[in-house]
Amino acid sequence: TASVAILAQGDSVGVPSSWYFHLLITMVIKTDLCPYTEYRIYPGHGQKSVAKDGKVSFFISKKADSLFHQRIKPVKLRWTQAWRRMNKKGKGDETKSTRKRRAQKFQKAIVGMSLDDIKKKKKKK
Repeated sequence: TASVAILAQGDSVGVPSSWYFHLLITMVIKTDLCPYTEYRIYPGHGQKSVAKDGKVSFFISKKADSLFHQRIKPVKLRWTQAWRRMNKKGKGDETKSTRKRRAQKFQKAIVGMSLDDIKKKKKKK
């Protein structure tokens, strides 16, 4: 415990005091994506399902597995990422609406009158 206290201080060894927290931040956890809900599946969670053809699917829950085998489309369920993507929910700052340009007013010549004649009549008024 004494050596841990020395390392935690960092002064005597030359290691910054936040070395332990740096290790925690850079730790990588292998996650999978559920093919049905598109949620992240963390280690120790999820349920594997093997089809007759040997294709392995890794679902986040029994509910997702059951709905997949009932052939219910994920787009029809409001809590899935597919539904959210289809109905444009979330991530609003990424897709900005295009700016509309206002129609510019300009004069054209009319049949029987030139543009200069029209401008002269406007000035008289």
